Amino acid sequence: MFIAGKLVQLLVVTWLGALTVGESQCGRLEERLLYTTDERTEPSEYPWIGVLLQSTGSGYTNTRCTVVIVNQLHVLTTATCVKRFKNRTGNVSAVVMVGVWDESHSPDEEFACNSKGFCVPGPKLYNVAEIKVHPDADKDTGDNDMAILRLVEPLEWTNYIQPICMEGNAEPESLINRNLHFTGFTHTDNIKGKGLAMTVSRQKCKQLTSASTLPPENQLCGFPVKRTKFYEGTALMDISVERNVPHSFYVVALLARVMSVGASTTHIYQDLRRARPWIMENTATK
Repeated sequence: MFIAGKLVQLLVVTWLGALTVGESQCGRLEERLLYTTDERTEPSEYPWIGVLLQSTGSGYTNTRCTVVIVNQLHVLTTATCVKRFKNRTGNVSAVVMVGVWDESHSPDEEFACNSKGFCVPGPKLYNVAEIKVHPDADKDTGDNDMAILRLVEPLEWTNYIQPICMEGNAEPESLINRNLHFTGFTHTDNIKGKGLAMTVSRQKCKQLTSASTLPPENQLCGFPVKRTKFYEGTALMDISVERNVPHSFYVVALLARVMSVGASTTHIYQDLRRARPWIMENTATK
């Protein structure tokens, strides 16, 4: 028996979720959320973020990798994240969990509620039909660390399941020395996280990570405000501006790895911009 307040919250959540069923707006953005210092997202914030699971027959294993929704049939992650899957087509054991805000919530729950009675729809599971790794992925250097996952069934859009934009309306030539937003899940909290990272030159990245060589040509480094360790596949995003107002997010890179040296934590991101033709060709829907 629900108390009145909790029942009202359930009705409101149901209504909000139903508002956008069948509709999508890529990179949905609320400007008020850009200027907070919160490290946890709100439930409907960044609805293109999901988690990659592996089916074990009797359950699911969390791979600790983030996926990013491109459209109803495709998500992105890193090539490193899909190494564990022996089959790339047919009997693929990969499963994506989307519409997830709190990883402790079960897909079996129609609504997931916390101790204060706040409820959100439970996450949804979608099986993967095919895994396609970038043809130039280099296991030695780590360059072109990206993969496309095609789903068996199309996603159903809700207020909590939406795609990211793949390009901006007026993109800068360089991403260096920019304070960019990122979002994904972390190794220290069940709630979807977010943050800001200042992108740095490859020379500075080499110094920060005490590496012997520069990062690969198609990777860039970000210096995050906090040292929280995010899952690989976390999305690094820029913002499209229309009429002098922030309009939508678009993805520019995926987190390939995190390196901590001394007091510094550095994010190594796989730049997606040069790979957009490959991504768009392999995510086109008929």
